[in-house]
Amino acid sequence: MTAATTTVTCSAGGTGSLTVPAAATSAQVTLKGAGGGPSTDGIPGGKGAQVVATLAVTPGSTLNAAVGSQGTTVPGYPGYGGFGGGLVAVTTPGGTPLLTAGSGGGAGGRGYGTPSFPGTPGGDSASAGSPGNGDATRGGGQGGGPGTATAGGPGGAGGTGASPSPGSHAGRAGSFPNAPGGTFSTAFFIPSGGGGNGGAGYGSGGAGGAGGFAGDAGGGGGGGGGGSSLVSNTVPGSPSSVTDGVNAGDGSIVFVFPNPQADIAVDVTATPHLGILVPYLTYTLTARNTGPDAVTSATITAPLPSGTSATNLSPGCTTSAGTVSCAYTGIANGASAGKSFRVPLSLLSLGQVTVTGTRTASAPTDLNPANDRDSATCSVLSIVLVTCP
Repeated sequence: MTAATTTVTCSAGGTGSLTVPAAATSAQVTLKGAGGGPSTDGIPGGKGAQVVATLAVTPGSTLNAAVGSQGTTVPGYPGYGGFGGGLVAVTTPGGTPLLTAGSGGGAGGRGYGTPSFPGTPGGDSASAGSPGNGDATRGGGQGGGPGTATAGGPGGAGGTGASPSPGSHAGRAGSFPNAPGGTFSTAFFIPSGGGGNGGAGYGSGGAGGAGGFAGDAGGGGGGGGGGSSLVSNTVPGSPSSVTDGVNAGDGSIVFVFPNPQADIAVDVTATPHLGILVPYLTYTLTARNTGPDAVTSATITAPLPSGTSATNLSPGCTTSAGTVSCAYTGIANGASAGKSFRVPLSLLSLGQVTVTGTRTASAPTDLNPANDRDSATCSVLSIVLVTCP
């Protein structure tokens, strides 16, 4: 028995693609944005969002997935801030964004020297980073702004200090759409803390500004802003949710494809209608849905006895080249649908007459071919004497 669902888990570490299983028209997708990296003194980065949505898909089509890792911290320089969390997104092969979970911003670096100022947290998804710590002469950097649904977040201004000039070393703004976060601008070893990088997202977060410094001490950098999330191309009427500030670790994406499964059982019956004028046999082809899901569509075909033709076909049935084909739609689990046609007795040879109906197509997938065929046999002794057990 085939499983009721197909689950595909994409772990952090890069990009890849997957093919939608046959007959799947939707996928429940759970994305977790990556967390931002901590500062060198252990202040945490921001947390990524969790996005849950039912994505509309086409069987056999391709989806691309990018799964970013948690931001890291650069060793060796005590004032460095953390990097923002990487991009976590589902796109079309052409790069059109479908679902994105915003990632957290990196923590702002600590200002060191005497006095020493601790680092500051990065912003959660869709939130600004915290302002850096400092004092009147060694101001902390401003936190980076969050990404939005239309743009990347602004970079935070640099903190005020005796040197460099007030407002120097502002963080760079984030980008749009589906971009990595903005980066901090401090490029040389000064005792102020560097701003945290922004988190990736549909609109990525801006980086925090670096702290201002005076003499041999500096203020802390601002935290990076978090990225924003995107939910699009969902199944109409399906619920979706975006919960910010959920995940501190690596990003992830989990696809769950329903294996829309429905077993069609075929029943064929024959009933004689005798008389002097127009005797005939009525054949009924019944499609029984034994579940577990509803039948979207099905086709049953039945070759006619040699030399005969079919009349009075039910709606949805056609006849061509000695075969009757009947189409069925919308059969609920446990329900049945029957369609009939007539074969004039005047066209039948004497003896046993057998008509066999076979399921030739159905959606969703039929898992039990053993009950896809049935036959009805009648004994024709004359046009007024026919038995159909």
